[in-house]
Amino acid sequence: MFNLPQSTFGRRSFLRFSALSVAAGSFLMNPISKAVAQAVKEIEPFYWNACVINCGQRCPQRCFVKGGQVIRVETDNTAGDACDHRQIRACLRGRALRQRLYSPDRLKYPMKRVGERGEGKFERITWDEAIKTVADNLKRTVEKYGNESVYWQYCSGQQSLVNSRRAWWRLLNLMGGYLKYYGSYSTAQIGAAMPYTYGGRPGSDMSEIGNAKLYVTFGGNTLVTRGSGGGKGYQLECAKEKGHPKSIMIDPMYNDTVAAGMDQWIPIRPGTDAALVEAIAYELIKNNWVDQDFLDKYCVGYDEKTLPASAAKGSDYKSHILGKGKDGIAKTPEYRYPGRDHCSAC
Repeated sequence: MFNLPQSTFGRRSFLRFSALSVAAGSFLMNPISKAVAQAVKEIEPFYWNACVINCGQRCPQRCFVKGGQVIRVETDNTAGDACDHRQIRACLRGRALRQRLYSPDRLKYPMKRVGERGEGKFERITWDEAIKTVADNLKRTVEKYGNESVYWQYCSGQQSLVNSRRAWWRLLNLMGGYLKYYGSYSTAQIGAAMPYTYGGRPGSDMSEIGNAKLYVTFGGNTLVTRGSGGGKGYQLECAKEKGHPKSIMIDPMYNDTVAAGMDQWIPIRPGTDAALVEAIAYELIKNNWVDQDFLDKYCVGYDEKTLPASAAKGSDYKSHILGKGKDGIAKTPEYRYPGRDHCSAC
């Protein structure tokens, strides 16, 4: 969308961001983190494992064992300067595997309800009894109500590690058929909304980043905040291998996604991201670095000629940025927002 000449990143900016990078590196290994790292080295042994919670990415994990119990779970931290791949880090849900493993609510064997529904009263039964109970009730339901009474609920999780959901489909088909779900509880909204954002395709994937020259994300800590974070990190790595776009993270925190392999980290004050975007937009528009053909073809309301007839005059984005809109204020990098003691781009 924007064509930004490389010459705009001058000496002053380079020195400023170099200083920030050095400062960031100084707190990556503070005394506490060093002590933790040393303690982990003394814990033996550890075993490679994978997160198997729902999303399907199977992110790698290192499980440290002592006395027959998992006492610590780490994600992949083996990649570094000497490696040719980025770290595939599990999200927070995956890193909490130990809590899930030893949760008092975890089912370890078949349980059968003995009280009324909702009372929470169960008793332990054998696997043979559990299998027979399910089989007998399934056959009874089909014989009494027909195959239309059998509904297979969409589920994703650990069952796909064994023999996939297709095993259930085949079993129920051999019994005469079943009702299946419509849509998805996971991506139904995405499938409906994506065409309005990205066009006719039902969605877009991180691998599409490989078709870009520059990838900029605001607070997009994919490896932590998104389920299947490690898988998305792998897709980002594949995208970089395809086209190697420069990647920039704009976030107050030096997050895991930055540490795993982003090219540049730009820390900003919390809550100033919108101001920073407006300041960048001002420079792009003022210096005519925008792709006007792209904007004319794909964007509505960027300037007056694509503004809907029902919109107020001067309400287009270009007028707002250049100070020709309702507020009459140009959103320059030096502009100070009311109540702020710093400029919009700080």
